Amino acid sequence: MIDRVTATAQERHRTTLRRKLGGLGLAALLLAVSACSLTPPVSPSPPLAAAATNETLRARLAFTPDDGETRTLMAVIRITPAALRAVLVTPYGQRLTTLVRDAEGARFEAGDAPGEPPLPIPPAWLASRLEWSLWPLPTLTEAFAGSAWDVSEDRHAREITYHARLAARITPPPDPRHRQPLTLDDRQGGYRLTITPLEEHGSP
Repeated sequence: MIDRVTATAQERHRTTLRRKLGGLGLAALLLAVSACSLTPPVSPSPPLAAAATNETLRARLAFTPDDGETRTLMAVIRITPAALRAVLVTPYGQRLTTLVRDAEGARFEAGDAPGEPPLPIPPAWLASRLEWSLWPLPTLTEAFAGSAWDVSEDRHAREITYHARLAARITPPPDPRHRQPLTLDDRQGGYRLTITPLEEHGSP
């Protein structure tokens, strides 16, 4: 009788333990899925050598989240066959960070503005948005071929889609011959990025 009671109690304990572990596993799985959903998928990168220009570009970048205030930085962008480098400078002249996109991927390099908050966006997000805005349409079309990404353009806008759903719209469509302010409305990342070209003042 005692052995039967003991066995029943042990079985109840094992059942309770399995339920707890199962709950923890489900919670961990949900947490992992949630974390993945916070990171937007990244489009295939076009060849660096196929950029619309190899000149140094100076521009004002205005980042406006859907639920926050605009943050403005100055950017000095240089594209070579080896890398895209965008030095991001605060309005006070401090280098916040440098975005680098090369064969090893995209990353931020530390700047010299310790009092400034870091950019709340992944480096791959910013690199891909610059690519969408600075690379020619045929190059993006070729880079996206065979993937879930696609790009189209008319005289009003350039649109980037992911699984046939609008990811971003750039207005007006980029034209390297006539640089003008562009607004990238990013429905995937919940941001608007406005790129305003600045006048050149001598060579870098």
